[in-house]
Amino acid sequence: MAAEAGGASRSTETQGRHRALLRSTLVTSGLTVLSRVVGLLREQVRGYYLGTGMESDAFGIAATIPNMLRRLFAEGAMTAAFVPVFTGLRADADPQRLQQFYRGFMTLFVVLMVGVTMLGILAAGPLVDVLFAGRFHEVPGKVELTIGLTRVMFPYLFLVSVAAIIQATLNSFHVFGPSAFSPVLLSGASIAGVVFFHDWFPNPAWALAVGFLAGGVLQLAFQIPFLRRQGITFRPTLSGVRDPAVWQVGRILLPGVFSAGIYQINVTISQVIAAHLDPGSVASLQYSLRLQELVLGVFAVSVATVLLPTLSEQVHRQQWSEVKETFGFSVNLLAFVTFPATVGLILLGTPIVRVLFQYGRFDDASTGMTVFALQFHAAGIFFVALQRNVVQVFYAMHDLRTPTWVAAIVMLVHGLLCLLLSGPLRQGGIALAGSLAAALNVLMLWWLLRVRIGRMGIRAILASLGRTSVATVAMGVVVWGIAAAGFLDGVRGAALAVRLIPVILLAIGLYGLVARGLGSPELEEFLGILRRRFHRGQSHS
Repeated sequence: MAAEAGGASRSTETQGRHRALLRSTLVTSGLTVLSRVVGLLREQVRGYYLGTGMESDAFGIAATIPNMLRRLFAEGAMTAAFVPVFTGLRADADPQRLQQFYRGFMTLFVVLMVGVTMLGILAAGPLVDVLFAGRFHEVPGKVELTIGLTRVMFPYLFLVSVAAIIQATLNSFHVFGPSAFSPVLLSGASIAGVVFFHDWFPNPAWALAVGFLAGGVLQLAFQIPFLRRQGITFRPTLSGVRDPAVWQVGRILLPGVFSAGIYQINVTISQVIAAHLDPGSVASLQYSLRLQELVLGVFAVSVATVLLPTLSEQVHRQQWSEVKETFGFSVNLLAFVTFPATVGLILLGTPIVRVLFQYGRFDDASTGMTVFALQFHAAGIFFVALQRNVVQVFYAMHDLRTPTWVAAIVMLVHGLLCLLLSGPLRQGGIALAGSLAAALNVLMLWWLLRVRIGRMGIRAILASLGRTSVATVAMGVVVWGIAAAGFLDGVRGAALAVRLIPVILLAIGLYGLVARGLGSPELEEFLGILRRRFHRGQSHS
C-alpha cells in the first residue's frame, strides 16, 4: 500500500510539474505568437518597400552579422552559462550574495559587449567585403550600402545582448511574460521607422536600420522595471568582477560559444554562400526563414525558454529521473506542434507566401524563390526545435564542452552540405543543408545524453510520436486534396486569404479530432489547461 501511495504521489507530482511547464509555455507562447506575428508584419513591410532587390539583400546581410553575434554572446552561450549559476545561487537563498554576483557579472558583460560593438563598427568594411560581398560587387553601390547599414546596426548588438541577459534573469525567477513581449517593441519600432520615415533617407533600408536601433532601446528599457521588482539592480562594480561565481560563468562559457550558437552560425554560413548565388537569394532565404521561425516561436522557443530553469533546479538537486521525465515531455510537446506545422508549410507554402508577402516590390519571382527555400526549411522544423531542448539538458548540468565539439562537427558538415547542395538546388539546397545539420546535431547529442544519464524512455516517446504522425498524415491528406483541386489557385491578396484561412482552420480541427481519437496525452494537457482557465474565469465573473 505504501508503495502504491508513493507511486501515486510521484505520478501526481509529475502531472503537476508537466502542467506547470505547460502553463508557463502557453503564457510565453501567447506573447511569443504576438511578437512573431508583429515580426512577420515587419517582414511584410520590408517586402513591400524592398522586395528581394539590392536594398533587401544589403539589409539582410547587415542584420545577419550583429544577430549572429547576439546569439553567440547573449542568447546562446552566455545565457546558457549564466542561468545555471544564477539559479544555483538563488536556490541558496542569500539575496546579498546573489546581488553581488549579478552586479559583478553585468559589469564584466557590459564592458565585453561595448568592446565587441566598437570592434564590429570599425571592422564592418573588411568583414562584409571578405565574407559576404560575393556577387554583390556586380551591382553598383550594393557593397557600400551593405557596409554602411552594418555600421549603423552594430550598436543593436549591445542593446539586445544586455536585454537578453535581463531576460535570462527574469526567466530564472520563472517570470517569462515581459521578455516574451519585448520583441514586439523591436518590430513595432522597425515598422514605424520605415513606414513613416522612408522618405527621409536615400532608400527605405536606412529607415529600417534606424528603426531596429530604436527598437533595441525599447526592448532593453521595457524589461528593467520587472527586474527591479525581483529585487535585482545593476550598478557597475569592479570588486564584484572578482566574484568566483562570475568566473565560473566564464569557465562554462568559453567552450560553449559554438555549441550554443550553432543554429545562428549555420544561418550565417548560409547567408555567406547565398551571397554568391543569384540576386535575391539572400532575401528569399530570410523570408523563408522568417516563416520557419514563426512556427518555432509559436511554441518551440517557449518550451526551451521554460525548460532551462526547471532543468537547472532538478540537476541542482540531483533529480535525474525528473530530468528525463521533463525532457521527454518537452520532446512530445514539440512534435505535437511541429509535425502538423511542417506538413502545412510544405503543402500550403505558395498561398501562404502570396498572402503574406506578395505586395509592392515582392513579385511572382520573389514568391517562387521564397517558396522553394521554404519547402526545405519546413522539413527541419522539428529537429531545429529539438536541438534547442536537448542542448538545454547539457547546459543545466554545467556542461557546454560536449555540445561544443558536436557543434564543431555539425558546423563543418553543414558548410560542406551548403556547398554541395547549393549547386543543383540553389537557395533550396542551402535550406536543406540547414535541416540536415539540425537532424545530425540532435542525433549525436541524444546518443551522448543517453550515455551520460541512461535510458531516456524512448519507447514512450516513440509511442507519442506515432500518434502525432498518424494525426498529421490524416490532416495532410485532406489539405493535399484541397490544394490539388485548385481551390487556392487563381486568386491573390484578400480573396486568397478568405479561402486560405478556412483551410488552415479545417486542418487544425481535423488534426485535433484525430489526435483526440488516438488518445493523445499532449492534446489532453492542452485542453485541460484551457478548461481550468475557463472555469477560473467563470468563478471570477
